[in-house]
Amino acid sequence: MEEEKNQKFIQDYFKNRGLKLPEELEQSSTNTVSSPVSQFDPDVVRQIFAFSQFQDGPARYQDEYAKLRSWTYTSLDLYRHELLRVLYPVFIHCFMDPVAKGHIQEARTFFSSFREDHEMMHLRDLQKLEGVLSPSHLEEMEFAHSLRQSKVNIKICQYSYELLLQFLHESQSTKTFGIINEHINFQVSPG
Repeated sequence: MEEEKNQKFIQDYFKNRGLKLPEELEQSSTNTVSSPVSQFDPDVVRQIFAFSQFQDGPARYQDEYAKLRSWTYTSLDLYRHELLRVLYPVFIHCFMDPVAKGHIQEARTFFSSFREDHEMMHLRDLQKLEGVLSPSHLEEMEFAHSLRQSKVNIKICQYSYELLLQFLHESQSTKTFGIINEHINFQVSPG
């Protein structure tokens, strides 16, 4: 039973990433049937499973937000004020996305870890978001629902915008990039 579960997991993992399993590669090159996925060492299966859990799990939001935050605060003074505007909407959605997927405790931990950064400018919003304790609250609470459905407009110069995109690409921050793409509308000006 455990072996079947491992086989299914490995097959899904490879398929979701557009990869071929080793036996598919063998079959296509020799036209012979090779052994099934069971040829994988159980330790390798566990490692792939742990990696995929991180890739898709709530810890990724905290990791990517922490990287973005650190990068923003260490950016040149000339561009930092523009880049700091990006942090709040990313913070909000790095909290709400895991809540929507049922990762309440991880979302609360994330919220507590970075809340202080935004209290000065957004205290009332943060107090409202503290009431989000389940995925259903995201739909029931008008404030949370409107945040999830709308885009924030942020004015930013071309160079700051390019720096941000370069950072997201180089750090492979796909969750953050998705949040920005879905919830921020940049108004880019020359400069």
